[in-house]
Amino acid sequence: MKKMRFRKLLYVVMALLSISICVFLWSDNELNKVLGKSTKVIDISSIVKPTEIIQIKNANILSEDCSHFIKNQDVIIKNGKIIRLGENQLVENNAVTIDGTNKYLIPGLIDSHVHLKESKNDLFLYLVNGVTSIREMAGRPITLEWRKSIQKNGFGPRMFIASPPIFSESGIMGYYYQWTRQSINYSTKGDAEKKIEKIKEQGYDAVKMYGFVNPEMFKTTIDISKKYNIPVIGHIPLVNLDAFYTSGQKEIAHVEEITVKNMDDFGKSISKNPKEYINFLKAHSNQIAKKLKENNICVTSTISLIESFPKQRFDLKSELKKIELKYANPKIIEGTPIYKLGWLPSKNGYEYDGEDNPDARKLSALFWKTYVEAIHIMTKALVDNKVTIMAGTDANVSTMVPGFSLHDELQSLTKSGITNSQALYSATVEPSNWMKRNSGKIKIGYNSDLVLLSKNPLEDIKNTKTIENVFFGKNMIDKVQIATILKAIEETNNENRSIKINEYIN
Repeated sequence: MKKMRFRKLLYVVMALLSISICVFLWSDNELNKVLGKSTKVIDISSIVKPTEIIQIKNANILSEDCSHFIKNQDVIIKNGKIIRLGENQLVENNAVTIDGTNKYLIPGLIDSHVHLKESKNDLFLYLVNGVTSIREMAGRPITLEWRKSIQKNGFGPRMFIASPPIFSESGIMGYYYQWTRQSINYSTKGDAEKKIEKIKEQGYDAVKMYGFVNPEMFKTTIDISKKYNIPVIGHIPLVNLDAFYTSGQKEIAHVEEITVKNMDDFGKSISKNPKEYINFLKAHSNQIAKKLKENNICVTSTISLIESFPKQRFDLKSELKKIELKYANPKIIEGTPIYKLGWLPSKNGYEYDGEDNPDARKLSALFWKTYVEAIHIMTKALVDNKVTIMAGTDANVSTMVPGFSLHDELQSLTKSGITNSQALYSATVEPSNWMKRNSGKIKIGYNSDLVLLSKNPLEDIKNTKTIENVFFGKNMIDKVQIATILKAIEETNNENRSIKINEYIN
């Protein structure tokens, strides 16, 4: 009798273990699937060929402070560097000549907040949109490999890569976050030391702070990172703004981070007290900006994403029709049943999920309207107080299509009250200076990361989309090649779709 009971118990344990293993394997597959790796990578080397010497003749070039264009300039590029600049430069033998007459040459654009995941075609989406440098804000080993490949053959943007995000959970939750978020987790000083040392050894450019790190581990991370001479950037962790200002963190990954902390200080319902909150923010925004400036903390924007939240929440289909959805990696936008981080209806985590009644919807809509207004107010305060702002998009978060979204971000920055010149500066000079790179300016000795436009972006920031040519490293692409690359990405995406998106394509 006892043997039979034991045998039954053993069978139950084995069955539960088998089910658990199956669930784990399915979950692991889902988590890997939504990184986008299964989408075939296009062969860009068959489309783009290196060019040793390029001459751009008679172009209007953007000044180093992005305030005006200098007329009738020749730019000579050799082996990926600007070697001569000025009027009536001598024609080089064996050079490819580009006529820049009545066109506008700007530095290659920089998106300071992206998430590549494992979607390699995104690298080419950046290039065709004139984005010649990116800051990957949640790196992984594969992105380090891609950077090495780009440095060797030049087929991709320059990359600054932050580490996987830091968490400070202990026990089983720590392992859970490491698995589900591809994060780095530690809860003791000893573990922090080992993992930050490894971050440095692997070649990451920064430590990515996340929002749920406790004050003790935040301070520990800052102290150890200083020892290894690696900056800490990203979210504001579980500390208030007063504690954050002098913490030593070098950058805040979203303007949103600041306004959320300000909302916490407000301490009342935003949706029930919207006007009072806006007045509260206006009373504090300049003081916040001054503190950030005093402590040399820069801020990445991601305003366009915030502006999309109310639309994604209440009119998602219309919002999807406004973006270049066909070029976004299909597995990223389709999401997974494990969590709602896809882009499509029923997959999208920003969709309204509150009580299904008019009053609840009205309160939610009012909250998000106020939220967007707060972002604009805070951004203007940052600009007025000369805080370093870098244009970033959070690309691959819902509706932020890599490459395309930076042009939307520049428009969103100007909606916040900054000039077209300042918007261009935030996507060229400012991040290049921050990263200490020889790019972001059209200058002798600098990298040949350039974009030739048919229309003047200082007159209308939307003109950053009027791309004629993109120059990066030893390579150059024109409008025909851009169309070919985009067509190839669209086709390979279609091959890997499980959900049709025709109804969202205009």
